[in-house]
Amino acid sequence: MTTSVNRETQPTATPGRVEPAKFSLTHFFQRSFVYEVMVFLSFCLFTAILTWPYVTRLRDVVVDKGDPYLISWIMWWDYHQTFTDPLHLFNANIFYPLKYTLAFSEHSYGIAMLFFPLYALGLRPLTVHAIAEFFAFALNGYCAFRLGRTLTGSAKVGWVTGIVYAFVPFRYNMMAQVAYLFSPWIPLVFEALVLFVRERTNKRAAWLGFAFFMNGLTAITWFNFILIPFAMYSAILLTRHQLWRDRDFWFRGAVSLFIAMLALLPFMIPYAIASRIYNMKRSIEEIKLNSAMPVHWLSAENRNKLWNRMGEGVFEGYKFKLFPGLLPILFSVAALVLRDKPEQRQSTTGRYEKLLPLLDGVIVVLFAVSILAIGFDHSTAFHKFFDTVTSERALSLLTLASFVRICIAYPAFLNTVRPNLIETIRSSQRSDAFWLGSLLTVIGFCFSLGWNFFFFRICYELIPLFRSMRVVTRGSVLAYLGLGILAGLGVRRLAEWTGVRYPTMHEGKVFTVACLLLLFELNAAPLAIVRGDVLPDAVTLKLKNTSMRGGIAHLPAGGQSNYRYMLRAADHQKPLVVGTSGFNTYQEDKIESLSGNGAIPDELMTLFEKVPSSYLVVANQSIPLERAPDYQAFLGRQLTSGRLRFINRFDGHDDLYAVVKNEPQARSEAALPFDLSVKDWAGRIQDEPVILLGQPLDVSQKLYRAYVASFGDIPRYKEFKSDLENICRGVIVGSEGQTEQLNANFQSFINELTKRESFLKRFGNLNDEQFLDQLIQNAGISVATMDRQKLVSEVATQPDVRTSLLLKVIDEPQFVAKEQKRSLVALHYFAYLRRNPNDPPDNDWRGFNFWVNDIEHNSDPNKLRAAFSLTDEYQKFFKKP
Repeated sequence: MTTSVNRETQPTATPGRVEPAKFSLTHFFQRSFVYEVMVFLSFCLFTAILTWPYVTRLRDVVVDKGDPYLISWIMWWDYHQTFTDPLHLFNANIFYPLKYTLAFSEHSYGIAMLFFPLYALGLRPLTVHAIAEFFAFALNGYCAFRLGRTLTGSAKVGWVTGIVYAFVPFRYNMMAQVAYLFSPWIPLVFEALVLFVRERTNKRAAWLGFAFFMNGLTAITWFNFILIPFAMYSAILLTRHQLWRDRDFWFRGAVSLFIAMLALLPFMIPYAIASRIYNMKRSIEEIKLNSAMPVHWLSAENRNKLWNRMGEGVFEGYKFKLFPGLLPILFSVAALVLRDKPEQRQSTTGRYEKLLPLLDGVIVVLFAVSILAIGFDHSTAFHKFFDTVTSERALSLLTLASFVRICIAYPAFLNTVRPNLIETIRSSQRSDAFWLGSLLTVIGFCFSLGWNFFFFRICYELIPLFRSMRVVTRGSVLAYLGLGILAGLGVRRLAEWTGVRYPTMHEGKVFTVACLLLLFELNAAPLAIVRGDVLPDAVTLKLKNTSMRGGIAHLPAGGQSNYRYMLRAADHQKPLVVGTSGFNTYQEDKIESLSGNGAIPDELMTLFEKVPSSYLVVANQSIPLERAPDYQAFLGRQLTSGRLRFINRFDGHDDLYAVVKNEPQARSEAALPFDLSVKDWAGRIQDEPVILLGQPLDVSQKLYRAYVASFGDIPRYKEFKSDLENICRGVIVGSEGQTEQLNANFQSFINELTKRESFLKRFGNLNDEQFLDQLIQNAGISVATMDRQKLVSEVATQPDVRTSLLLKVIDEPQFVAKEQKRSLVALHYFAYLRRNPNDPPDNDWRGFNFWVNDIEHNSDPNKLRAAFSLTDEYQKFFKKP
């Protein structure tokens, strides 16, 4: 059964007349294939302009050296394994020897397969990634254009839809993850659904199944996010077109989607297996950390040139940047507000009206229960009733009951033209495009709120696939597509309104101006980009040509370093012990834990041997200078004991070692590039003061507090460095028990400090209680009277009361917390600049206070280290005279 077609959903076209003997440029561009190519190329041009100079650096461009390296490896692995061992696609060469490691993140096979020819031509993985990212923008725009055009019959609406969907500011935030930037199949799935509803043929059913399959093959995240809006929009279309009893729709649609799901199973089952084997499931806390608040829709991505500072004052505005631009919102409002003259009000009739009082009562009860459930959520109140009837369950039931109510009849106070929601949906007042745009906008907005809204919580509870998603704000992409559709409708309404008042202002002019304004607002050029490590380094080429029994371990492990190791794994094609992905492994966490801070124990070497690892690559350029002694001590012990064998140094910084237990036949090719002789921490600090920020950092900060408590001010550089070297003298780098020895030396130093002339001059005439009061005053802390008396009584029987009291104050948690960040900044001045904070060229404390304030607000010691290491003052120490 069919209904009359709304003017917004189907175009009318009259073929133009063409002289057979003449060439018509207009006719040429109206040809279907040529026209589609020209539209796609237009979006390529828009992409090039709005992301300039990205298109000029496709050989090696990335927005950062993190996730782009990971996804470059994923796409390369898809290609490599497809043509070498496709039945083991998910047994990737990372996290060796674990299985199904490709399933630790998106497999991105639907993206990679489109670019297989580029790999076959010999292009580097990073180059293919850059090209894929460029075309992601263009394809997103073109496919959204198709959806807008199909829904409304207007190519002009399609242009607006495509521009909004492709270039909203959030797209630039996704540039580090082409797996999510690439989402053209979302609009194509809905276009295929609309086409199939209009004509239930086998061809259109096949296209629907194929689009559904490709969307799932591109990203499991997009597969998850479209399930609910796909089902809901199908129900809307079935209602609007009265197809609930159409057998062709149900049979052909079900068959096509069943085949699509069947084809997706080989790409879904490995995730279920990996989840079961490695217990991979997103915790609720992870989801909460990645759930936005409504106010975050007013925070804009910094790469957008017009709105780049918007949201700076919003809480966690740096983290969630969802603002879609002002024009898409305004145009969408126009679609909602500007509409045809309303029809005459219809009366409420229906056989289910007798259920309305009952439904109203149920809604009132559920509303009350929902309020209580929010307040008592997961508590033990009322015999744990609200631990079962949780807020998300109560709100879901309330929503369901309200939905049923408005499907039967709207409440009288709404004063609507139509009697109920079903009649509203069937009405010709609103088009298929309006309903899809509205539906996607609302659902995408709800998804972006994640755990902060009951909608996602109920999805998490009922749909297992939702438990694998961490960054739920990506669901906002649905809202951007919805806004694109509504914006297209809004511009058309504005064009109609303008045409009535200004007859010379044709529709095409209004759309042209609207599109130009959108391109101006959504511009990101000049885009900040970096040059990636497109070519393999020397140690990678060595590994590629080296046979091995096990995998390759890398140090340092974790952080940004692991991304580079994964990119290089696409070059040497050998098993990689470390790695990074959506989920980490116990093995990776253990390696990072053992090597992350302080002395590196021999347990790490045992782990490498057990894996088994064949070779260890040490990237010296990635090791912080203050950690170098820890690494050299560890390597020295393994070389001396014969567990490691040095092979060679490559590019002046990458050292290759063989794990002797697993590769006993490996031979050295060069002499060891560093001295194995044993040094103490004092010698290392004397050679390079930055070392004091490494293993001795705790004792360095304790020494800092000792000066503050004793003299009421931060220490001076030369005196501090001399005392620290005395404390560290004789403590062998990397030795067992070095922490205990450092603490013992520190206690001896404090005992010596209390006997210095400068110390006795300050405190010699004070009794023990007065001495403690002065220490507390110098430290700038408050200690209760009883606690103060307790401290004095505790140390009264000890040999040196004042040493014990000073040690107590130094370790007082309140004092430690107060001076933690100040001491860290002062130690950076000592370590990198080798001077006092107020020495020239500063001459005052403004620089010191700036960094203290910065680290108190940002809590990022790495930023502090990077800033000091790049100063001209520090760099001059390495310049030859």
